[in-house]
Amino acid sequence: TDNPEVLAKAIRQVRPGGGTKMLDGIYLACQEKLKSETGRKLIILISDGDDNLSLETVNSTLEMAQRADVAIFTISTNSSGFFGLTAPKSDKLLKRLADETGGRAFFPFKAEDLSQSFQDIAAELRSQYSVAYRSSNVNRDGTFRAIKIEPQRKNLKVKSRKGYYAPRG
Repeated sequence: TDNPEVLAKAIRQVRPGGGTKMLDGIYLACQEKLKSETGRKLIILISDGDDNLSLETVNSTLEMAQRADVAIFTISTNSSGFFGLTAPKSDKLLKRLADETGGRAFFPFKAEDLSQSFQDIAAELRSQYSVAYRSSNVNRDGTFRAIKIEPQRKNLKVKSRKGYYAPRG
């Protein structure tokens, strides 16, 4: 929804436990809500990254997000970093979702750090630039095309998605 009151009410009604369809949720949000939108599109996902009921795969979800031109910013609710443990598989999934869509993954150590994650996301969104180019490959075959952007000045940091899907037809 784009209605903050409906969203706030739904969040207050969430209770822990049960199964998770995280990938299905991302896929449907991209397909049904964001794909037809114009302008900058992003999802902020606050999750432990555990998914035990989705029908969609990681690859199909990433493809839908990339086709819809959606950046995914993830905020992990896992506490493994706080205890010095290695990143669990679910944190690696959150990082992959962010990295491959041009978003960013956040791993706050405690709940109080959550607001800093949102401030960091806001700052990053305010400091982004859009770059466009016309591909020399004129084939309209719907295939994935990898891209890599390297700045001439070494002190600049580039954050971008890994590629795009060519149009069909």
